[in-house]
Parts: sequence; structure tokens; C-alpha cells
Amino acid sequence: NMSIEFLMGAKLAIERNANRGQKLNVKIIDAGNDATFKNSLSQINSDATDLIIGPLFKSSVMDVLNFTKSSKIPVVAPFANSEDLHSYENLIIIETDDQIYAEKIAEEVLKSYGSQKIYIIGGADKKYANSIKSSIEKQSKNAVVQIINSANDLALDTNMMTGQSAPIIAVLADKSSSEATVFANKLIEFSKDTPGIKAFSMYYAPIFDSKVNDLTKVNLVYLMDRKINMEGEFEKEILKDYKDKYCKSPTKYAVIGFDIVNDMLSRENTKGEIFKQISKTQTQLATKFDFVRTKGNGAYLNTGFRVVRLVP
Repeated sequence: NMSIEFLMGAKLAIERNANRGQKLNVKIIDAGNDATFKNSLSQINSDATDLIIGPLFKSSVMDVLNFTKSSKIPVVAPFANSEDLHSYENLIIIETDDQIYAEKIAEEVLKSYGSQKIYIIGGADKKYANSIKSSIEKQSKNAVVQIINSANDLALDTNMMTGQSAPIIAVLADKSSSEATVFANKLIEFSKDTPGIKAFSMYYAPIFDSKVNDLTKVNLVYLMDRKINMEGEFEKEILKDYKDKYCKSPTKYAVIGFDIVNDMLSRENTKGEIFKQISKTQTQLATKFDFVRTKGNGAYLNTGFRVVRLVP
């Protein structure tokens, strides 16, 4: 289902670019499963191919990279992202690494920091919580930063001068949607009696939409890999085209398929030299693409993301 939805979005992007005059010769290959995938590669004529998008999963992406070792055809990995892929010079990695999110959230916290105590909810794996803490303390030597397991452990300090509760900064570095729910509810509860609380999250959770009005009181800032601006003219046009074509709104994977293919085709030229245009920052229907090359002429990594700020 994910593959079909991805292809539905991709097809819309292909047709839009073809209708605007771009000459395209597109071949859709059913990758099959891991056992049969290598046979699928025989359908690719490396001498007449300018770009390969997919496959979706890492094991098959590795097979494609080995297949293109001599030809260096650009290969786009829609979902695979791991350090062992970073050395391939013809690879374009779409998924933004969580470390990029951690660095951005630390930057956002430092912009808002006064003298509040900073709590970072790290969950079981505190890798990114530790990264955020390290970044904050490097920039602000006097910051008091504490990593906790759960938002249930959040507590307000008492101002010794006034006897009233002092505001805090709370940072969510845990992907769990259940933890995000605890985080949101706890901060909403605190904000009723204590103004000035500020909240940040590395990740999006559905509760941020359902309690958006309450979370504006804590000025929640969170990051998303994809978000559609429903008021944008381009976005309205794409959503209408998709609905006219398929009689429904696009799913998450249809959006990803459209965004990747539309972005890559916009960077293509008649000679297939996509890497000459790879440094240009572009935003498609929901995804921001901002590619940076890894050290030593390795893969191109997408560092783009959307910042959502809830303000009163």
C-alpha cells in the first residue's frame, strides 16, 4: 500500500512536469522482494539512465548503489538513512537525520532562554537529550539543564523571593506519542497558574493539533519533516489536482512521492546533470529540501525541515 500511494504522488508529479514541456522517459520497476530484487536491476539500462528514485528500503538501495558503482547514476533513497550510506557519492538521502533536529531545537531553546531551569525529556534512549544538553551548556555556561525520563517528572521550582512558582523551559526529545501527550497535558496544567513557561519538541505529535489553543500559552515550538501550508496557492493547486485525479486527498506516502519526484525533476536538465542543481533549497507540497554533502565527497543529505511555532 505504501508503495502504491508513493507511486500515485510520483505519477502526478511526472505528469505535471511533462505537461509543462519536460521530455521524460520514465520506467516503473516492480522491485519485488529482497530475494528477487537483483533480477529487477536487469531492467535498467545504465547507459540511458539519468536518475533512479528508490527503492524504498535500505537493503535494496545497497543493491542499486553496487549496480551504479561504475556509472555513478544519481540514486535517491526516499526512506533509507544510516551512516554506512553516507560514503556513496551518487546517493541523495531524503530523510532528515534526527541529529539535525536536536541541533535546531537547542538553537531555538537558546534564543528563548533567560534564567529558567531547563528540563529535557529523553525517554529510554537519551542520545538526543544529551546532544541538546551539551549544545545548550556549550553556549550558555550558567544554564541549569536536567535530563529526565518522562514529562511526569517535570516540576516547577519556587521563586525564593516571591514564594511563587517559577517558569521552566521543557524540551521533548522522545518520539513516543504517548509521552508527547503527557508532556502537553503537564505543561498546559502548569501554565494555568504559572505564566512564562516555554515548550519545545524535536518531534510532532497529534496532540499538538488537538490542543493547539492551550499550547499557544506555552509558546510551543516543534519540528516536522513535512507540513502542508493549506493557505498556499501552490499547495491548493496540487491538492486540487490530486483530488481531481484520484477522487481523494493524498496520504502521507502520496505526498512524499509527489514531493521527491517533483523536486528531483525540477533539478534535472537535458544532460541528466542533477548534481549541478542539488545545492538549491526548495520546498514542495510539504517537504523542504536543503541538501548538504557529507565529508569527503560522500552522499547528499537533506537537512531541511519545517519549524512550527504556536503563538498567542
